[in-house]
Amino acid sequence: MTRILKAVGLAMTAAAAIAAIMAPAAQAETGVLTAPQYPAILTGEQLGGVTWDIGELPNHEVTCASTLDGTITRAMDPVTFTPTYENCISDPAGTPTTVTTNGCDYTIGFTRPGTTGQPTTTGTMQAWLECPVGQQMEIHVYENAIRHAENVSLCTYDIPAQGPVEAGVYHNRFAMPRDVDLTINAKFTATSTIGPELICGGELPLQHLPIRLTGTYTLRAYQDIGGVEGGQIPVDVG
Repeated sequence: MTRILKAVGLAMTAAAAIAAIMAPAAQAETGVLTAPQYPAILTGEQLGGVTWDIGELPNHEVTCASTLDGTITRAMDPVTFTPTYENCISDPAGTPTTVTTNGCDYTIGFTRPGTTGQPTTTGTMQAWLECPVGQQMEIHVYENAIRHAENVSLCTYDIPAQGPVEAGVYHNRFAMPRDVDLTINAKFTATSTIGPELICGGELPLQHLPIRLTGTYTLRAYQDIGGVEGGQIPVDVG
């Protein structure tokens, strides 16, 4: 009987310890992207490009100019952003590349600032890639400008809807007005559909390979005046 009571006591102690460990994590679950008035137009701009590292080595490092656009109608989490990618180049050869979104968007969720071991102005993000039925994001790497004009890919990668994945960290910036830096570091899974395995990567039989998106966007908010972008207003994650 004594042994049973000791076992029960140990179990209760362990349960209490687990609960104490899990409590901070539960408190850090969600934050909300907030502006002083709604609806608010969101624009994420970046300098220096964003990068897709395709494959483990990687096989290709694709750099593009990019923006993220969205709208919030209230304090929201998660938030959907429509990406654009332009002027893409694949290294090491510096060959032309296109990233076609096919209607796919990113949905980004936020933890509350300061609740995940980060500074008080910082939190973590997770992301989903969401696509219309039957669609996926596509990356086409071309051998040269002539092949690009002919629309003949050297390598083609499909990125289907997926998530959530860890997506990096954000930083509330006390600019005038306030804005948010999104430091993206998100690892998705792609499929190599065209091109030789030695050059394009992809493991048989499914040709799956990792694809990591990195880059920093400055997220700003603007008044929505009948669907037209007005003056800049503050935005932050709280």
